[in-house]
Amino acid sequence: MEKKTLPKVLVVSTNAWRDNTGINTLIEFFKCWHPDRIAQIYTKSTLPKTTVCNKFFSISENAVMRSVINRSIMTGREVYNENVNSITDNPFAEEEQKIYSSYKGKVRELLSFCREIVWKFGKWKTAELDHFIDEFDADVLFIPIYPTIYMGRIQKYIINRTQKPVVSYLADDNYTYKSVHKNPISLMNRYILRKYVRYIVKHSTKLMVIAPKQKEEYDRIFDVDSIVMTKGIDFEPFEPYKVGNPIKMVYTGKLIIGRWNSLAAIAEAFERINQNGIKIVLDIYTTDSLTDEQNKLLNRNGCSVKGALTLKQVKMVQKEADILVFVESLEKKFRDTARLSFSTKITDYLRSGKCIFAIGDKNIAPIDYFNRYDSAVTATSYEQILEKLIELVEDPGVVSQYAKKAYDCGVEHHERGRMDSILIHTIEQANQR
Repeated sequence: MEKKTLPKVLVVSTNAWRDNTGINTLIEFFKCWHPDRIAQIYTKSTLPKTTVCNKFFSISENAVMRSVINRSIMTGREVYNENVNSITDNPFAEEEQKIYSSYKGKVRELLSFCREIVWKFGKWKTAELDHFIDEFDADVLFIPIYPTIYMGRIQKYIINRTQKPVVSYLADDNYTYKSVHKNPISLMNRYILRKYVRYIVKHSTKLMVIAPKQKEEYDRIFDVDSIVMTKGIDFEPFEPYKVGNPIKMVYTGKLIIGRWNSLAAIAEAFERINQNGIKIVLDIYTTDSLTDEQNKLLNRNGCSVKGALTLKQVKMVQKEADILVFVESLEKKFRDTARLSFSTKITDYLRSGKCIFAIGDKNIAPIDYFNRYDSAVTATSYEQILEKLIELVEDPGVVSQYAKKAYDCGVEHHERGRMDSILIHTIEQANQR
């Protein structure tokens, strides 16, 4: 079907679409759409810069905050790609980004609670928003479901106002109580959030999810037949490579929710493997600041922490690696946090044509996926980390074997044409409701 004849889609999400950033899943989804047939409503001050979409409406969180005191403040406006040169084009964008990224743990949790209060009493239902919705007149709403009540409230309002068919997308465990802290604020937040999730799913023509394990669980919970959808990947021909001596492992990403503990376990395993000479190394690239304890445990035995990288540099160091490392925490207090999540890192790794070494509990979605399709060498306990690393060092052929397995899995399940077809078919079916 010609792009110009595809249904008009209104996406209601959090971040402005900006090409060449780490937050790009929805951009990748809709690269198959005509930019005039799609519009985005989002809840940040950051301005968009993308070729995927031409029509945007920004509800500024900073302005909503100020509207609690001053109701005359304009909180929402239509914005355009051509006005954008950098994030500094909007003086409130950088301030918004720092508010929640600068804090962790209980402080961040309290800030998130305060954020919900602000959105509850702030002004965001405006004539400007209604005009934008009515003027675009979408055929179908695309609703990503987030772990925030205010987004659920905004999305419910737009669903009710338009009465258009809905395709919703659940990419994390934003419904069960398993993935939240067992404290009053978290539990209350999740209780209210669940109401909005149920409402959106109930009013959806189709629910999309991000991983097979999530599909199995949410199909049971909501009595639906959901569709697994990830971002599409453009694959180059597979290139076999000679495994290095020493074997070079690379990790790129955050160290949060206990991931650093899993990386430290690799460093500990290296103590035995490398005791008679360096046979395997791990380079860790992260934007996170390290504590003294993390520095001590991660910089040893052939394991070392490097600085942050640009997206271009990430691709370069991954290309030079023998093994790409994926980690989640094995600690009980962390392992359910990302239980049904499926990092975009996974599809990027599959595209690379490199062997993947993955650590995590066997019941979380990424490890379930790797084991289901035999597409990575997995370790589901601290004991297995050492066992599997010894196997890779003693038989580099396993590295080569799993590099091809990862690539083949990526082509079969995540090739762009396949993902585009799923999205187009799903939205067209919704439009014909």
